[in-house]
Amino acid sequence: WLKSSHFRPTATHPSVPRVGRARAGRAPRGMSEGLEDFAAVRKIIEDKLHQEFYNVPTKDLPPRMQPRQLPNLQDAAKIDWDDWKEWEWLKPGWKGIKMHSQCVINSDGSAEVRSVWK
Repeated sequence: WLKSSHFRPTATHPSVPRVGRARAGRAPRGMSEGLEDFAAVRKIIEDKLHQEFYNVPTKDLPPRMQPRQLPNLQDAAKIDWDDWKEWEWLKPGWKGIKMHSQCVINSDGSAEVRSVWK
């Protein structure tokens, strides 16, 4: 969401470190190009957010920063792990189609698993 190419250090802002200025005009060095700039910008933004929102009550935070109501992990203990025993297609006497799996050894020594509905 934040690309280092959008932010370039300038001499007008004293809090932005002058990283990567000597490489201006040279060819990019590859995937690590701009990582120093990104780290510098990220540190500045983190510092500003910390100054603005430290000790702010949760209800006063912007909506994007408010905690989400995620499922409670204690509810995971209530999962019925044996529900598969109730599935009719797994019970004896099922007359519908079934998936048949086969393990095939190929002539080159490799193996593959094939399946077919019958």
